Amino acid sequence: MLLETLPDSVEAYAMVHRWLGYLLQYMDHEELAKLLTYYEKIGWLSKNVREKLTDIAQGITASGKGTWQLPGRAHLTSLLFIAYLAGKEIPRELYEVNAYATEFTSNPESFISI
Repeated sequence: MLLETLPDSVEAYAMVHRWLGYLLQYMDHEELAKLLTYYEKIGWLSKNVREKLTDIAQGITASGKGTWQLPGRAHLTSLLFIAYLAGKEIPRELYEVNAYATEFTSNPESFISI
């Protein structure tokens, strides 16, 4: 399991809101629940984290109408958010992903229109 619990910090909650806001640009709350369930099934999130994220998302306006099935880059972005929240390092073998993750976590506004 990549993310067992959500960190209890202002920074972590800000990142959670940015991530959920990003996802809700693609889909509505019902589809987001399906996506988070998928992430739980593949071991990216615990059930507890999925439930908390679903609750938090209720306070964020959804502008998307699409399906929970996203382009690969959007899933990669989710994985990077999850890794960041879990405090995990990206393996050096994935240099391009590592460079993307470093840039993303240091300047997320350039990747998301929030």
